[in-house]
Amino acid sequence: MTLTDLQPLLNDAGPLPRTTSLVRETGLRAILLHLRKGEEIPEHQNRGGITVQCLQGHVIFFAGGERVELTPGLLISLPPEIPHKLSGEADSLLLVTMSEPVVVNENRSAA
Repeated sequence: MTLTDLQPLLNDAGPLPRTTSLVRETGLRAILLHLRKGEEIPEHQNRGGITVQCLQGHVIFFAGGERVELTPGLLISLPPEIPHKLSGEADSLLLVTMSEPVVVNENRSAA
């Protein structure tokens, strides 16, 4: 089990880097994404599914021909391999969780 207190990060986001790693477990990763007003994250995709929750600010999230305005308290999910991009409308903090495909070794021996 990992416990992370986000409150200190939310209280003073000014010095935060663009991404802060919060959790890295087998099959799961969580980051705090700090996106400043006017910054963009170009189109990309993830091998696993993702959730994005807006904690502070205002971000436009583009995916699959849709445009969603994320403001505090809103959470979206996206299945694997969907191209998406983000644009900061205000200084923003996003909690991003990503599932990572687990590779199963199917090493079968002949009997």
